[in-house]
Amino acid sequence: MDPELYRRFYEIEDRFWWSVGTRRVFFQLIDSIRRNGGGRALDVGCGTGVTLQEFPAGWGLVAGCDYSALALSFCHERGLQGLVRCDATQLPFASGSLDLVTALDVIEHLDGDEACLREITRACRPGGHVLIHVPAFQILWSDKDELNHHRRRYHRRELIALVERCGLGIEQMFFIITFLFPIALLRAVAQRALRGSRPQGPVEASTTVDHLYQIPAAVNRLMIGLMDLERRVVTRLPVPFGMSLVCLARKPTP
Repeated sequence: MDPELYRRFYEIEDRFWWSVGTRRVFFQLIDSIRRNGGGRALDVGCGTGVTLQEFPAGWGLVAGCDYSALALSFCHERGLQGLVRCDATQLPFASGSLDLVTALDVIEHLDGDEACLREITRACRPGGHVLIHVPAFQILWSDKDELNHHRRRYHRRELIALVERCGLGIEQMFFIITFLFPIALLRAVAQRALRGSRPQGPVEASTTVDHLYQIPAAVNRLMIGLMDLERRVVTRLPVPFGMSLVCLARKPTP
């Protein structure tokens, strides 16, 4: 990811609606699987560390890893510990040593998404959980994906097949940010129509990051409220579309 993005995300992700809203979804799921006495959790691709900083209480050990030294430097600025620099396909953790592994907005950045998920499965203990979040529907591809250096977006059936190939069983899978799906679809289609075809090179972060992530405070509060309202629905009722997919999976016991 572009260095400018790490700085920008560090500055806004504790309050930006998308970051706040998705974390509340993740933490609701994490709270639902927490065991008495906690356990060992790892956030793969921890970025600048806001998820680690706000991680639900009650876990015995929560660590983070990222390949970017710059991202980890922002984690240190937050005062976080338990950080490791490593490749997501080569985790320095013993097989079966972790109770929970999260990969939140990670595997879509990798050429080897399956290699990463297989490595996560290896490190997770039998009966442990894996929490995944990815962008949904390739048809929604836009300048935001290019800015963030995504390799792909996922259809539900593609993510199911990937998770199951890696030896995990799905406990919950659902779309989120459903209320913005029609707008995102129109925006993506309009961009393709204007460009003629998808650009091959990355978008310059300096020219687009503020356009995509800087919004008025009142709008930001409204979006957080809409995500809170949506969260009460999508975790209970099947919704067939959304801007991203959340998957809670479990490693089978022998």
